[in-house]
Amino acid sequence: MQKVVLFTYKVSKFHRQYHTEYFTDNEFIKILFGEFINLCLIAKILLMDKQMKVKLLVVVCVLLSFVSHAQKKKPSKKTPPAKVVKVDSTELLNQNQLKAGLQQVQDQLEASLTGKDMSSSQNGEKRFYDSYKLFLHAGEELTLEHSSDNFRVMLGLKTPNKDKQEMSYDSKAFSGNSYNKFFYIAPVTGTYTLLATSMDANQTGKYRIQKTIATPNAAEAQLDPVFTKQFKALMAAKQDNFKSITGEKIKKDKKDKAVEQERFKTTFELVAGKSGLIMKDNGGQTANYKTIIFESENEEEAKQYFEKIKKQLQVLARSWTEQSNDDKTYSASTEKDIINLNITTEERKKKKVFHLVNFVWN
Repeated sequence: MQKVVLFTYKVSKFHRQYHTEYFTDNEFIKILFGEFINLCLIAKILLMDKQMKVKLLVVVCVLLSFVSHAQKKKPSKKTPPAKVVKVDSTELLNQNQLKAGLQQVQDQLEASLTGKDMSSSQNGEKRFYDSYKLFLHAGEELTLEHSSDNFRVMLGLKTPNKDKQEMSYDSKAFSGNSYNKFFYIAPVTGTYTLLATSMDANQTGKYRIQKTIATPNAAEAQLDPVFTKQFKALMAAKQDNFKSITGEKIKKDKKDKAVEQERFKTTFELVAGKSGLIMKDNGGQTANYKTIIFESENEEEAKQYFEKIKKQLQVLARSWTEQSNDDKTYSASTEKDIINLNITTEERKKKKVFHLVNFVWN
């Protein structure tokens, strides 16, 4: 082993650094040879005139630039272009269909009416529309919820052979948002055509549609069976103006301002333990059923009960036109009937305030 004191030169500052290491004889000879070559190169550079040093520096810079340029020019692997899959927009609401074992399926979309869409003209007014396909089996229940923040919404549904068309639209004045629910029972099996458009002419903007298909009466299977039975019994009684459930006439209170209105007792209870009244107008030509189905001093309890009953009414009256729907009022109607559910307050003895959930069938 040889103990060697090595030194190296830093050309830029022309000074030496020393350090000590141990090497074998062969390694020692190689180190000596290497140091000798280094010294020769340094000496040669030092002996060069200024012009030669400049030329050497230029050559080194050129070589470095070539190396750097070559590194940048390394060919990269080209990624294959992404495959573009064309989507048939008319099938966007036809993705999920009822199959064996399913009671309900849904699809939803957000789209826009634009000036480039298909259009129809009537009485000189142009309406843009989008067309969608819907496959239905005979007897299936279809619910379409159509909404927009840009215009009043309207839907048209054509039967598979295009011989009939049902229309449904938001009849209320536009106030910044529009909503309409359309219920339909498919008469035949086939592909129906849905047209999404605006109630007013020349309207454009975004809209949303949610489609729900359910087996017959599948939605009702989740409801309270007793309430469902009583609601349908009341619906049947309405056919003869509630005559079948009208009882003894109640004597009129002198303070009662409703001069033409007569009140009758009834044994019918929509909710067990909650009696009602039959109110008749115009000599009995029109009749209403009215009942308080819940009361509490706790407002939150009244709201919870209201929501519970409202959800059941929305299913039972799913084919009706929804007129109002908020946290204290719900109403729906047909051409002949209107049901109303609401919360009111009433001050009773000792100034206690009660929150009442009322139901009225007009």
